[in-house]
Amino acid sequence: MEKNVAEVETFYKQKLDEMSAALKRKDKELKSFKDRLAAQLAASREKTTSFTMEASLKEQLYEARVAQKPKDRDLKSMKDRMASMTFKSGNTESMNNPVSKTRLIEMYDKMKLLQWPKVKDQLQSRSVQSKVVQGLIQETFRTAAGEANKKKQQIEEAFGLNECSSGLSPQKVKEFRQLTVQNLQMALFHTNKEELLKSGFPELGGQFSEEVMENLRPLTSECYWLSCLMALNNPPLQPDWKNLVPSMDPWDIFPRNITSASVM
Repeated sequence: MEKNVAEVETFYKQKLDEMSAALKRKDKELKSFKDRLAAQLAASREKTTSFTMEASLKEQLYEARVAQKPKDRDLKSMKDRMASMTFKSGNTESMNNPVSKTRLIEMYDKMKLLQWPKVKDQLQSRSVQSKVVQGLIQETFRTAAGEANKKKQQIEEAFGLNECSSGLSPQKVKEFRQLTVQNLQMALFHTNKEELLKSGFPELGGQFSEEVMENLRPLTSECYWLSCLMALNNPPLQPDWKNLVPSMDPWDIFPRNITSASVM
């Protein structure tokens, strides 16, 4: 009887060990499956994130290229326009030329419309006659143009000698002569206006009092400087004094138009 009980216990113990071993194997298999699943999940998420980022970057790049195209066209158009322009050649003007015909006319209009009214009010308060001031301004323009033309004539005479002796072609001599005049024009553009008037026409305004001359000085300096620049333009420019339209206002002394003109 005891033998039978021992055999039963041994049998069940063996079965229990087998079941325990089987459960351990199943646990290992389950753990291995979970690990593989977690790895696959992580890889899938990484791949999805990478794909999403790549798609987003591609979209941003496309949008940037679309936005850049008009800017590239505008830049090319501007480069083409600038490439087709010379500094000054005939009627063609450079956008970067501060003494082009267009800029000179703009400076004249600015002086006439902004600077002159302030000076006019000061002169009227001192009971100065408009005709006298007009004569002074016109003489300032005439004298400045004459001085600028003398300098241009000296340049032409110097290049006339070079044309005979240097062996350069007449066209090259003409180009260098014009370039020299343009450089002189640019030098005057950067010159102190009052110093330019002082050295060029010191007797201006001798018939006025010191107070009146103090009011006139900035304006006459501007006129002298501007007239020099206009005279050195190609072709020369000056206010159209000959066709000055009479006005009901006696202080309306500046011509409205700028014309191509020789020394007045």
